[in-house]
Amino acid sequence: MPKKKEKGKEVAEVGGDTSSRVAPTKKKVKKEADVNGWLDKNVDELVSALGLEYLGLSRDEYLEILRRPVELLYGSPTTKPDVETIVKRFRRFSENVYPLIAVALLNLKEDLKSEHLDFIVNNIGKAVLEYAPKLYKEAVRLGREDVLPTLRRLWRIAWIEQHSKTLPVTCPKCLFNSLTKDMYCLVCGSVVTEKQLKEFLDFRELLKNYVNSVSCEELKELTRYDYVLLNNNGIKHPKEVREEGIDIEVLLSNDEKTLIRQKYRELCGDELRVEGTSRY
Repeated sequence: MPKKKEKGKEVAEVGGDTSSRVAPTKKKVKKEADVNGWLDKNVDELVSALGLEYLGLSRDEYLEILRRPVELLYGSPTTKPDVETIVKRFRRFSENVYPLIAVALLNLKEDLKSEHLDFIVNNIGKAVLEYAPKLYKEAVRLGREDVLPTLRRLWRIAWIEQHSKTLPVTCPKCLFNSLTKDMYCLVCGSVVTEKQLKEFLDFRELLKNYVNSVSCEELKELTRYDYVLLNNNGIKHPKEVREEGIDIEVLLSNDEKTLIRQKYRELCGDELRVEGTSRY
């Protein structure tokens, strides 16, 4: 009587050893571009073609600031572009790649030279919001106050595009629109007092213009508060919706409160009852 085959052995004999018959699956290895090798070979020619010699950097420093842009512009790993092709791509996508060079240079150098500052200011773009404190410091250190108007303009454009259409109040020290609700400057790091801010903005004149522009109802409501809100657009009523982090609470002095009451009586012809003021 034939012996019964064990179940496992029977399967093996019928189907055979499948592992010996099925070819192993080959994994496709994605070829990566040798950007570092290309750049090491062509960096001198690339620097010359891009007109970056005036930055006066070492060869290693040029490799550092150009690596990321070349990675983005290199193209297919199966082809090796020539320098002329890469230069054309630099020019075509200049708005995207030159800010990368500017940021890399800014991070590379602890102390900038004047030519470095010029290049960065002209190419930093929207990244100015992050790097304005160092750029301001370096401009002052180098005595290059001439670049500050450009930096302030770039700051305003980037703020509106990336944060809010409402600009913060101007800092009395560095003149950037960068004063937070706590009256701390995001650019120069100054902490401003209410007295300094009022003097800088000619706050009393601002208040006069504001009370002349609002309705009697709003003006009467204002007399119940002991503060107003302030941003780069001017004074806001305390009941208006706040721009978080931008609107500053400015306390009203007794003289300023009196000005509001007098203007109400003058414009609206109504007597005011003496009421307690509130910050809420």
